[in-house]
Amino acid sequence: MTEPPNPPESTGKWNTPYLPQVPGVVQAAAILLYVGGALAILSGLWRLFPGGMVGAVGGLAAILGGALSLGLGRALQLGRRWAWKTVLVLCAVGIALAVVRVFFEPLLSGASDITWPVVFAILLGTRTAREWFAEAP
Repeated sequence: MTEPPNPPESTGKWNTPYLPQVPGVVQAAAILLYVGGALAILSGLWRLFPGGMVGAVGGLAAILGGALSLGLGRALQLGRRWAWKTVLVLCAVGIALAVVRVFFEPLLSGASDITWPVVFAILLGTRTAREWFAEAP
């Protein structure tokens, strides 16, 4: 029995069909996006049926948001710089909206809204993540 051939040597990070090891912080952000996207899709499907027209619109919005999360998670794992920038912009928007919400609602409501955007910003703002996406196409 012969052993499988070794993968060809790569001339660079992106010139090979074999992707390099994804940094842990990027992998963690992608997994969080996968989980959040799956939960949003399930929530949207749940809202589609018994809620009438308002429930259907909210359900479709949740399904689209979940699909966006799943797509962004996969693009992060593939090292796509546009996905990294998109997630960071969405984090900035989420943080800004949470800060505005603090002024109009009880403090704990706005404080809980700020948690996930800050987590994603911390994960994707690390030096390891910046270096990973600096070389991305």
